Parts: sequence; structure tokens; C-alpha cells
Amino acid sequence: MLALVAALALGACGFRPLYAPASNADVTGALAAVSVSPVPDRAGQIYRNTLERLLAGKGDVEPNRYRLDSGIEISETGLAINEDATASRYNVTVKVVYRLVAVRAGENNADLLLSDGTVSQINSYNQITAPYVTLVSRQDAIERALEEAAREVQIRLAIYFDQNPA
Repeated sequence: MLALVAALALGACGFRPLYAPASNADVTGALAAVSVSPVPDRAGQIYRNTLERLLAGKGDVEPNRYRLDSGIEISETGLAINEDATASRYNVTVKVVYRLVAVRAGENNADLLLSDGTVSQINSYNQITAPYVTLVSRQDAIERALEEAAREVQIRLAIYFDQNPA
């Protein structure tokens, strides 16, 4: 009974799930039509592969109707400082700046900027006496932050396409 009341209240206020059946095909098709530009380095490869997997749709789509250009910046900050002034815990911050453009949709067949933004993700790892374990922990923290950034970009693109149907 409570669930029914909650569902009716949400419907009355205009709440609609992003992937609801009414808009699912439009949003999914638009996401699948996004070509993700290459991003340099291993971090760019992880980000791009994750984003391409998240954007991939099912069925026929118009390829390369949109292009997503991204830049990645990774920084580290020492958090826990030992008595000898060395850090034993680090935060890894991944900052992704993205631009979504419609390919050859503007004046004189120029690309048309549709949306842009910045996404930041923070993960952490411990530095311990075993160098290999620290290296693997650092790489894992960076990879997790890149994957979360890709998910956030995918959600922002889905919201854009839901609010601006083609």
C-alpha cells in the first residue's frame, strides 16, 4: 500500500526514470550514436573502453552522429603523514573534461557543441613497505576512479539526450 502511494506521489510531481520505456529507445539510440575520441595514455584507454561499453546500444544506430572529446588529468595528494614526514595514504583525483559535439551539424558543415562539463572522482590507496603492493593499489585506485568518471559522463549524456531529443 505504501509503495503504491509513493509511486503515485512520484508520478504526480513529474518524476520519470531516465530509462523509462517511453524515452528508453531515444536515449539509448542517441548514446549508441556517440563516437568516443581516443584519449592519450593508459588512463585514457581505460576511460575510453569503459565509456564505449556503457554507451553501446543494441540494434541499428547512426554511427558517429555525435563525438565525445575528453581530456584527463590525474593528481595525487598525501593524506596520512608518518613521523618521518612520508605519506602512507594517498588520494588520487581524476578530473575529466568532456565536450559532446554533433558532427557536421552546424553552419558550413562545422561541428556543433551540444554539451560540455567536468567530472571529478576521488579514490585512495595505502602506501606500505612492499613496493609492488603499493604500485598495484595505486593502479587500482586510478582505474576505479576512471571507471566512475566514465559512468558519470554516461549519465550526464543520457540526461542531455533525454532533455534534448533529436
